[in-house]
Amino acid sequence: MSKQYKALKPIGRWEKGQIIGDLPELQIKQLLKDHFIEEVQIVVTKQAKQIKQNIGETKDVE
Repeated sequence: MSKQYKALKPIGRWEKGQIIGDLPELQIKQLLKDHFIEEVQIVVTKQAKQIKQNIGETKDVE
């Protein structure tokens, strides 16, 4: 999964709080440096891991 970034300030077509996408790596680095965006930390809970495991087991049965 690729990294996701959240706008801390309005940037182009994105408003504050929206997930940023479709930007070149160089522009992402500059926006991070200028504190216009931040990386979204994806937290996987124990329940989500269990659901993913159950889905994998279901696919194996088919």
